[in-house]
Amino acid sequence: MKSLVAICTLYLFFYGSCFTQSSLKQEFTLSTDDGLQLAGEIEYPSKKGKYPAAILIWGSGPHTRDQIISGTPIFKQIKDELIKEDMVIMRMDKRGYGKSSGNFKSEVNYSTRDLADDIKVAYEYLNKQSFVDTSKVGLIGHSEGSIIASMLGAEDKSIDWIIVFGPSSVSGKEIEIDQGQVQRERLGMNEEISKKVEMVWEKYIEFIKTGYENDSLYYQIGKEFLMAHGMEENDERITHKFIDQLLDGYKTPWYQYFYSNDNAKHIEKIKIPYLAIFGGADKHTSLKLNFFPMYEALQRANNKQYKMVVIADDDHFFFRYKGQRLDKHKNGEMQMSHEFIWTIKAWLKEFDITEE
Repeated sequence: MKSLVAICTLYLFFYGSCFTQSSLKQEFTLSTDDGLQLAGEIEYPSKKGKYPAAILIWGSGPHTRDQIISGTPIFKQIKDELIKEDMVIMRMDKRGYGKSSGNFKSEVNYSTRDLADDIKVAYEYLNKQSFVDTSKVGLIGHSEGSIIASMLGAEDKSIDWIIVFGPSSVSGKEIEIDQGQVQRERLGMNEEISKKVEMVWEKYIEFIKTGYENDSLYYQIGKEFLMAHGMEENDERITHKFIDQLLDGYKTPWYQYFYSNDNAKHIEKIKIPYLAIFGGADKHTSLKLNFFPMYEALQRANNKQYKMVVIADDDHFFFRYKGQRLDKHKNGEMQMSHEFIWTIKAWLKEFDITEE
């Protein structure tokens, strides 16, 4: 046993890997047009050859390459499974997080368009690697990542395939309104009050979309928002400071772009193999809101290579705890559902991206 360890240590010293290792890792740092440094890693099979490759694209929020949700590294779990299929997997820290440079105030100084441009830089770098089969390079996007993947798939004809999960296929405005309804129902809000709140919130979204330049209109909408919740017009608590605490965080480039962007406009231009996985219990990008608009967009694209899968009992993150879905996640103890992983692997084989 000691001699085996010694041989392996010597092999690692000279070659950077051991014969018992099934994959290798390569760290990278890439520069963006606006001067940021994007850090990440590529993991690939240790045996010589060229392999299909994918970039994992985060959802909204302050994510590193692992995309950790409820203490669970979603992207690491997906990566570990796809490496078993002899794939090359690229993961990256979002600008401003992990080892990537940028402002740490997520979604304040950039938009989904900027993040898509970051992924484009990464995609070009990935295609230059000697171990990548450049005829089988795709994108795997979660939530906001589904928008980024679809956006790039519509723009760049060299992208070979796309997988999206917890996906969007409508405008950010529609998603926000739908999420608001779900939240108010969960809180048990009176239906009449809920409708009033929704009407004012929709007005505020339109204000954000136009560039939020009129302060007087902003504070008027803020006042209407508080009154819709039951406050009196002359309530002394309705101040500019109070309104700012509630609403100012939405006056950002990210929200302006998100509310205005309609992902169906990108999907309807995509003709490459496209897999969309929906969670039946998803309350973030709901099946009811997003399924048929995506189907109709793919039909308009005349895409003959798409598949839409619904995993009935899965949530937005496709999490399981001991095989069961939980409404409240156990921090650090969740696993990606077996059906979710199986769906991806089976689809990759079906479209000859990975081998049987």
